[in-house]
Amino acid sequence: MVKQHTRRDFIYNTSVAGLGLMGFGAFLQSCAEKGVVYSKDLAKVYIEGLKSIIGLIRERELPNIEKAAGLAVQSKLQGHNLYVVLNGGMLPGELKSGRPGNPGVFITTDVQKASREDFVLSNDPYIVHGFGERMVKVVGLTTPQVLNNQTPPGALKNMGTLRLEDVADTVIYCHVPATDGIIAVEGIEIPLFPASGIIQTMIFYTFVSDIMENLARHGVYYTAE
Repeated sequence: MVKQHTRRDFIYNTSVAGLGLMGFGAFLQSCAEKGVVYSKDLAKVYIEGLKSIIGLIRERELPNIEKAAGLAVQSKLQGHNLYVVLNGGMLPGELKSGRPGNPGVFITTDVQKASREDFVLSNDPYIVHGFGERMVKVVGLTTPQVLNNQTPPGALKNMGTLRLEDVADTVIYCHVPATDGIIAVEGIEIPLFPASGIIQTMIFYTFVSDIMENLARHGVYYTAE
């Protein structure tokens, strides 16, 4: 049983709860009181912001994705298991069994059963803490809510001290800003419209596609569930 930590509680609560109806109503009311001015073409600006982040990932993270995929393929070809556990940031339902289009490369349950030469992809350093001693191959995927080497100083206070880099063989950075929201709206103090869900999901399936391509070269094939 993994010990619960404040940072993990934060990730869980933000991923399953979001803003309640009453909280959202209060948020809208506060916006009205501040005289919020919405910029034009917010939809286009948001899309351009996502494209910019994707461009950074393509430029800087593809080597890490390919390296991590190589570790996963090696484990699979040797008869070991591939696990994934992603809390917060990931779009809900993407890892559920039977999700159309998901080839089912990863096991999404019982990650604590991972043993020697198995492979684990996770965005939570506390879940995979100690896996290295078991000789489990660990790849970390960052989110703005998880401490890592790109977290700005002073951010994520009270979220623990363990970084993804402390427990992972390779780290894939999502390049989403610490605010998660990527558009500044006049009259609102924090950027709106989060990017982590879309970006983390995109990275995950980019990773899966690279694994599948490399496995196919060795005669191992997956079909959509």
